[in-house]
Amino acid sequence: SVAVGRLCENIEVDHVTGDVWLGCHPDATKLSKFDPEEPPGSEIIKIKSIISDQPVVTLEYGDDGHELMGSTVAVPYEGKLLIGTLFHKALYCSLK
Repeated sequence: SVAVGRLCENIEVDHVTGDVWLGCHPDATKLSKFDPEEPPGSEIIKIKSIISDQPVVTLEYGDDGHELMGSTVAVPYEGKLLIGTLFHKALYCSLK
């Protein structure tokens, strides 16, 4: 296990690199008390080398909820990323 300090859902493993992608909630209280004026944020975390002694955790996407609320899953494919949410739209973007 790797502590990331967030409430995370739906593990996705990149079939090429083995990297682990997580849709995360930076503030679980905002998620449970949904308020459109103070929306729950979204974070996408990638973990490289998860089975090593030193996995590398990076924040690949972060938003305060005004662009994307409540991310639950992230799926990378050929330089693109599709982010799904609990109760909002999905986001399709390019990876750098």
